[in-house]
Amino acid sequence: MSEISMVVNAALALGAMGAVCGGLLAAASRRFHVEVDERVEAVLDSLPGSNCGACGSPSCFSIAEAIAGGKASVSACVAGGQSATDAVAAVMGLASEPMAAVVSARHCGGGTRAERGFDYSGLLSCRSLDHLAGGDLVCAWGCFGHGDCLRACPFDAVSIDERGLPRIDPSACTGCGLCVTECPRGASGLLALVVADAPVVVRCRAHDKPGARRRHCSACCIACRKCEQACPTGAITVVDRVAVIDYSICDGCGACVSACPQECIDLHGRMRGSAGSTDGAGPRAPGFAALAGSGEAAAP
Repeated sequence: MSEISMVVNAALALGAMGAVCGGLLAAASRRFHVEVDERVEAVLDSLPGSNCGACGSPSCFSIAEAIAGGKASVSACVAGGQSATDAVAAVMGLASEPMAAVVSARHCGGGTRAERGFDYSGLLSCRSLDHLAGGDLVCAWGCFGHGDCLRACPFDAVSIDERGLPRIDPSACTGCGLCVTECPRGASGLLALVVADAPVVVRCRAHDKPGARRRHCSACCIACRKCEQACPTGAITVVDRVAVIDYSICDGCGACVSACPQECIDLHGRMRGSAGSTDGAGPRAPGFAALAGSGEAAAP
């Protein structure tokens, strides 16, 4: 057999094999064809596409399928907020549902101002450290500062500042809550979701005796009630030895910020941007309360 004949036969054989395989694939495609709801793709296009898992589903595609199938609410996407809810509702032909915009807030001002009980040189993970005798911080409510929340955030809204504390950018935070879940002390309120327009935040969640906590952290709440006395709306009260804010009546006047002798209350979110809050990092500028109320920029 000539070489040309061998090449031709080989080409014919491969062609026949290709035709047979193509036929089998075509038959399998018809046999196992699954109808796809076109709304799934439309819903998916309305979602952020971050696959953050805050909705409880492993991916945006899976929650899109659930929404299109009527197994999940049009407001299921936490990270997408109101805009995603409105878009999904339009695709589904349903009425939109109101969503309260929330962001994550840190309730600790310790960092380098908090005492460590021992020197730790292991894996730089808050959760790993927490498993080691409850961590190296003397304060049982404080932030370890090793960035588990930063690594958990899919939106780059968290950074670690010079004090070793997470700083949350409210303009980038979607309120998905993944940082709260990842934080080993999130359940105790170290990181917590607050309304997006929360004017002020108390940077302490300790509930032990104020005298004891003051010995171990210079930025803690000492339950002195000066903030409570200064607040004109009654929005801040001391509950279980720590100041707590009722955001439904807080008007962001900044009186509590100026009154706090420990500098553990500071402006937050939009108010921080307008009034130059230091996020608990240092002394306030003169006339801080007046500036906060007027929205003028304070000196850094």
